[in-house]
Amino acid sequence: ATMAYLGIDNMLGLLHGAQGCSTFIRLQLSRHYKESIALNATAMSEDSAIFGGWENLKMGIGRVIEKFHPQVVGVMTTGLTETMGDDVNSAIKQFREEHPEHDSVPIIWASTPDYCGSLQEGYAAAVESIVSSLAEGGPIVPGQVNLLPGAHLTPADVEELKELVESFGLTVLTIPDISNAMDGHIDDVVSPLSTGGIAVEEIRKAGRSIATLYVGDSLAKAALKLKEKFGIPAYGFTSLTGLAETDRFMESLSAVSGHPIPDKHRRWRSRLMDAMVDSHYQFGTKKVAIALESDNLKTLTGFLAGMGCEIQAALSATRTRGLDGLPCDNVFVGDLEDLETAAVGADLLVANSNGRQAAAKLKIGAHLRAGLPVFDRLGAHQKVWVGYRGTLNLVFETANLFQANAKEAQKLAHN
Repeated sequence: ATMAYLGIDNMLGLLHGAQGCSTFIRLQLSRHYKESIALNATAMSEDSAIFGGWENLKMGIGRVIEKFHPQVVGVMTTGLTETMGDDVNSAIKQFREEHPEHDSVPIIWASTPDYCGSLQEGYAAAVESIVSSLAEGGPIVPGQVNLLPGAHLTPADVEELKELVESFGLTVLTIPDISNAMDGHIDDVVSPLSTGGIAVEEIRKAGRSIATLYVGDSLAKAALKLKEKFGIPAYGFTSLTGLAETDRFMESLSAVSGHPIPDKHRRWRSRLMDAMVDSHYQFGTKKVAIALESDNLKTLTGFLAGMGCEIQAALSATRTRGLDGLPCDNVFVGDLEDLETAAVGADLLVANSNGRQAAAKLKIGAHLRAGLPVFDRLGAHQKVWVGYRGTLNLVFETANLFQANAKEAQKLAHN
């Protein structure tokens, strides 16, 4: 949810829970993005945990508005406050009644207890809350579309998708937009608020778009909320990594815009097909074990299977729809300990940086870092793996891993 909130300009995330909860989130996101993370907490103590956290929440909202002057406040709940049963909606309503001077600052909240779901579920819940709370109706804006990017996409991926949509003559509202917020830019002034994301005024226009494009099955509910409330058609894409997947995206953009697919995309498609031909012998019959959030798992499982790999095991962080359709006989919900058993004998391991221990223990030389966090390699948030150009990048990166691992194995065998 913090990731989603960071994609709104001048947003302040407020975690309703103990101080240590926000410290953990800031640590994980800072290690991945190498950036400071704008996040506050209501600082629940033992007393408030016993007697209720309403006052902490109301006091926290009031203080962050008065001290930091955010354009919008995004509240998230923790396992502590959810287990206690704090009625966050009523607390916010009471805050509004007690502090009418702050009515101009929107307050949105998402239910995100850590005992339910995983990273992408929290992100999706926040996106649903954002579009439900801020989007407004009105006259249709011709050529305007909403883009809901999944939690598995990097800032560079989101930037690439925005440019693809705009190349069809469309205006795109990206909700949330981490492409300019978490892309590693340097600000002249250090701000306690998120900077560079989509403006609140732009999100309000989302109810007037001609279509909603969402990337990642977890965002289907958010797109459905816009459809139910404003009648906006939704176009969903499980993945935008791969030839067939990108073809479908291009065809949808052409249909929505009424414009033909630009020649530059056709050139990148040709380059991708040539790259697949050049490197297919590196992928054939290779055994792969993958452990990721389900949207990312579907993306990379489909890509690697399509390139000729044998998916030995596919581990999802949570149980979601569509996992039974993956091209793998061994699909299950598990963790990195399960990966150590499932990945025995694999040629490639696909996981975040925490999968490096399993790769070392099983002597798997090829470890493709994906997902979050990636902290033992620089530039993870700048990688582009979507569209024709992004898929080409992934083809070469994976093929080079296989090639380097084969040479290392030959060297060890010779020694």
